[in-house]
Amino acid sequence: MKTDGEIRIFLAATSGGHLTEGLALFGGLSGTKLIVFSEYGPRMETLDCEHYGYRRIKSPVLTMIPSFFKSLYLIAKTRPDWVVTTGAECGTAAILAAKLLFRKTIFVETASRYRTKTMSAKICYPLVDHFYVQTQEGLAIFGKKAEYIGGILA
Repeated sequence: MKTDGEIRIFLAATSGGHLTEGLALFGGLSGTKLIVFSEYGPRMETLDCEHYGYRRIKSPVLTMIPSFFKSLYLIAKTRPDWVVTTGAECGTAAILAAKLLFRKTIFVETASRYRTKTMSAKICYPLVDHFYVQTQEGLAIFGKKAEYIGGILA
């Protein structure tokens, strides 16, 4: 249940670097309720927030399909103000689900990709409300919609 002034953020990120960057965005942020959607694994059990998982299938495309339907269900259930992703298959699926449910969306391109676009970024760029890059080079690659926020983990 949403309390007065609380902003609900649904963070969708695969485990590893994507999740690390996503969690760094909201670490210690007051007035927010963080809801994490990521792969099942040992790290999920250590999260100190509401979290949901999915099982990764060998193919990223095959992983996106069940991730989309689970995201659709979870976003409808948790009713976040913002759906945020740092990329990869569950993030792309969550952005697609969020747009169907008329939720505001943010995509943060990973810092490790500064010369080329990730597949997730290519798909999500025209869909999201805000698109952020962590490198100056990312501004030239993506164009007008991209906004530079600096390195999250710097």
